[in-house]
Amino acid sequence: MKKIKKFLFNASLMVITTVFLRILSLWFSVYLSQKVGEEGLGLYSLTGSVYRLGITLSSAGIGFATTRIIAEEIEKKNPREAARAAERCLLTSLIFGSIIAVTFFVFANPIASLFLGDIRTAASIRMMSISFPFIVMSGIINAYFTAVGRMSGSAMPMLLDQFVRMGVTYFMLLKFDGSNLEYACLSLIVGGIFAEIISFALGFFFYNNDRKKLFKGNHKKTALARRVSVIALPVAVSSVIRTGLHSIEHMMIPSGLRKGGVDSSRALGLYGMITGMVFPVIMFPSAFLYAASDLLIPEFSACNASGDTRRLKRLTAKVMQLTSFFAVGVSGVIFGFSSEIGEIFYNSDECGFYIKVLAPLIVFMLYDHLADAILKGLGEQVSVVKYNIVDSVSSVLLVWLLVPVFGLGGYVFVVWFGEVLNCIMSSLKLAKRTRVPIRFISWFFIPTLAVTLSVIITRTVLTWLHGAVATSLFTLIIAFVISMLIYLLLLRIFRCVTLNDYKLLKKAFS
Repeated sequence: MKKIKKFLFNASLMVITTVFLRILSLWFSVYLSQKVGEEGLGLYSLTGSVYRLGITLSSAGIGFATTRIIAEEIEKKNPREAARAAERCLLTSLIFGSIIAVTFFVFANPIASLFLGDIRTAASIRMMSISFPFIVMSGIINAYFTAVGRMSGSAMPMLLDQFVRMGVTYFMLLKFDGSNLEYACLSLIVGGIFAEIISFALGFFFYNNDRKKLFKGNHKKTALARRVSVIALPVAVSSVIRTGLHSIEHMMIPSGLRKGGVDSSRALGLYGMITGMVFPVIMFPSAFLYAASDLLIPEFSACNASGDTRRLKRLTAKVMQLTSFFAVGVSGVIFGFSSEIGEIFYNSDECGFYIKVLAPLIVFMLYDHLADAILKGLGEQVSVVKYNIVDSVSSVLLVWLLVPVFGLGGYVFVVWFGEVLNCIMSSLKLAKRTRVPIRFISWFFIPTLAVTLSVIITRTVLTWLHGAVATSLFTLIIAFVISMLIYLLLLRIFRCVTLNDYKLLKKAFS
């Protein structure tokens, strides 16, 4: 129970922090859509594909290795080796980040013209490279706090990062007149640079104070370089290949739309609508689970190291069940109120339509992410590598084939295909590795029925009382809350959630 309480405290802290940050991010995406427009968001998203590749090359899987090794050494009562591992990984990330930063800075123009096909992104690529070392070192510090189970050290830098990013970007965009999209994109990048540097400085201060707690007891040295390489290399190869293919995929979308007869400005605008307006809504629910699922990596690493198969099966079954309930619930509510979301947030029926089309995908995205986190904790990162590569290669090929013919609808199909394929492969591997079966009826079918009924009831009642489902953000939130409460009630009526589940949570939080 002590471990459960510690995990719930850390998970609650990170979920609250991440949800708050995701709310700010969603609000800021609405502001940006109004300020720079769909084409401006498209240009920034295009630059972001290179940004993600640079970060992936800089990190080289070292963050995951940091979490695994520190968690294992603490489980083995060897805390000083955990501290040494953190120091080595932090130094390694600085070296990798600096090398990649210099490379991207020097070759910014060729990257912009040859790969992105838009020279306007060159200045942004050059500026973004400055932040690479700080981003990857912050990732190591976050991995350290995840492994030692003291997430308060990560929460404050994350909050500071978002506020600085938004503040700097806002003041730079005050001079934006709507015509110079290169300046608008550069404003977003500069805001990110200031945010990464300041949040790293605060995070390093917390880390430097906290790691002193590990310099106690005996010290048994291990071959850290070899251990980091064995753990990080498969993750690094997977991440680089997948992010590289993902970047290629995103570079191909505007060009594919142009090949289909869409003019350049409209093609970039459609791409910006999906990546900068629709995806922030679809990805919002992930804030509730991504932080908590990352905390599961050291938990499952400890189970794997100790050989506690009973606890492993019990923990796997419970987290997958809760993930299913949550994912089905939020995807159903977003699907049910997609038209209102598009109208209230972006004043766009087209945006609401694509939110509706992609909303059910939330179930597969969340389930896949959690399965990947558990598999990594169990040392199955090679399997995750294979699945991610298959997903990415398939997506690139399908974008090349379908987008020029079917336009944006072809890209939506590619997103669906890739996420479902990856989820199926990861879920089957997890079930085989842990011997925990996937209960489709109680975990998926009944919750889907429950959320469908809850949305229908809510829409009917609100229309009868108010004359409309939602006409403002406040009434939309009311509709969400009512739907989720009815959904939880129906889960209890259908006996998907038992009294023992409530008792366990109450005991853990007490």
